[in-house]
Amino acid sequence: MKKAIMVMGAIFTACIMMSVVTAVPQSNSEPVMNVIHEVEEGKLFIDEKVSEISSFDPQSGGLIDFLKKLVWMIIQAILDLIDIIKNLIGLVALIEYLIELVMVLVDAVIALIELIMNIFNPSASIS
Repeated sequence: MKKAIMVMGAIFTACIMMSVVTAVPQSNSEPVMNVIHEVEEGKLFIDEKVSEISSFDPQSGGLIDFLKKLVWMIIQAILDLIDIIKNLIGLVALIEYLIELVMVLVDAVIALIELIMNIFNPSASIS
């Protein structure tokens, strides 16, 4: 009975610790949110450029001017896509780092539970 209460206490403590960890401080979530905002701004910019391309009137400056503007807009769109891809790569790297940190935290919690159990009952262990 005493072991069951200790194990339940250790599990309850681990659950409380995990719930505290899942609350991400604003300072840690701010870089991720900045990347998300940049991606959203890039999407809006691309949508604006697409609407500009569709609103061009080839009669206003002649066909050559229209083709120049079209090529320029394609180059700008490609450069913007490159920026978006770089931002997405940064976001993926941040997510991978977050996952690594969570795994380290889980390992630390398991080690803490084992230490607590060994303090109260040196012959028992989780593994």
